[in-house]
Amino acid sequence: MTDHSSHEEHDAPTSTPSVWPLIVGLAALFLGFSLIWWAQDRGNEFSGPILAAAVVAVFIGAAGWAYDESKMRRKADQMELGKGGESRFTQVVTFSVAAGRMAVARESGIIHDIDSSDNALRDLPGFVDLRIIASPAVSGPSQVLVETTWTDREGLATYEQTRRTMLDLVGQHGDDVVPGSVQVFDMEVVRDTKEISVRFGLAPAFAVLGALIVGGFMVGAGLTVFQSNTTAAAAPGAQTPAAGSSSTIVATDNKFNQSTITLPPNTDVTLTLKNDGKAKHNLHFMDKPNGNDLAPGSAGAILDPGKSEALTFKTPGVGTYYFQCDLHPDQMKGTVDVKEGAPVPGAAGAAGATGAASSGSAKVVATDNKLDKTALDATAGQPFSVLFQNNGKVKHNLHFYDKQNGSTLAQGAEGAILDPGKSETLTFTPPGPGVFWFQCDLHPDQMNGKLTVK
Repeated sequence: MTDHSSHEEHDAPTSTPSVWPLIVGLAALFLGFSLIWWAQDRGNEFSGPILAAAVVAVFIGAAGWAYDESKMRRKADQMELGKGGESRFTQVVTFSVAAGRMAVARESGIIHDIDSSDNALRDLPGFVDLRIIASPAVSGPSQVLVETTWTDREGLATYEQTRRTMLDLVGQHGDDVVPGSVQVFDMEVVRDTKEISVRFGLAPAFAVLGALIVGGFMVGAGLTVFQSNTTAAAAPGAQTPAAGSSSTIVATDNKFNQSTITLPPNTDVTLTLKNDGKAKHNLHFMDKPNGNDLAPGSAGAILDPGKSEALTFKTPGVGTYYFQCDLHPDQMKGTVDVKEGAPVPGAAGAAGATGAASSGSAKVVATDNKLDKTALDATAGQPFSVLFQNNGKVKHNLHFYDKQNGSTLAQGAEGAILDPGKSETLTFTPPGPGVFWFQCDLHPDQMNGKLTVK
């Protein structure tokens, strides 16, 4: 062989970079998004199953990664120990490539096929190394040497019994190989100072990527799940109620977002409990701790997580009263301060600086695809509040117009698109007397009605 020999060889033993860390990272990304979705919308029938599927995907990915790593380490240990220091064995196959066929042999011929057999050889017991050494000739046939190394004689013998040995590959490329040039030698390696190295290449990089994905999204999802929701977001175009007069009380485990509620005396009010906790809760207004109902309609039902309920009742005279969750009375409780001049919940923002109370209120419940009311009444020039509750399985909203297919009736008269189980209060001041239109923008032909303003 000439001095310009080219070498195509593989370090022994080289592990294929594992794809499992990347799979674990993607599964963790999926889990993070699923957890955030489930935390924000537990009433959705798909969020729970998708979260469970994401957890299973993470466990499967982690198990596959652990199994793959243990398999590679066992193989590396076997190769490093050499089974108790026994000599290794090698098979050397030499042959000549016909003149002018060397480039073809590398790209799609005999050398290409031998190099491609490396992955199949790695699955055989005792395999250590595959080397391809080529000596291209300027003219005439080129020489090629193929060497496979094995930890023991049994491994080499098992390989020789397979149907895809080097001799089989050589025999399939009669156009590349010069007839009569093939020689085979089975040898024992008496001395080999080559270091056995094991490289896990890209696996640590994938592991770091997976850890960053897991850490970042788990922290974000954890903050979403465990932080208390102390403020309710105002719907687009809606006015924000004054402090102490919010019409929505939010329950978490085990806490209300308000400890004091201020109400006007002898007034019909509507207060909504939204259960954002993981446990059941309710809202119960009483004349005193462990006392009687504050008024008919002031005792709420026990709500499952993600559910809401509106309580409508008439407030008593001026005084200090009490509210609680009947399931957690020692932790979830507060006082009701009934005093003159207090704003009606949900209408304080619309009243503006004048402090005028709402002239009326209503509740509209949506199912699929129907509104429980198709006619509402209001007073011209006076604030009007509507509690809209979506009890359907699909998204709905409530929107007031000056006429059918017209423009929004007033500021605050356009409700947000609500997910199933959600609710919001719309507060606005209708214009002069007339008959106006309201609808769900997603189902306007089925869910609509008329607002009469006098």
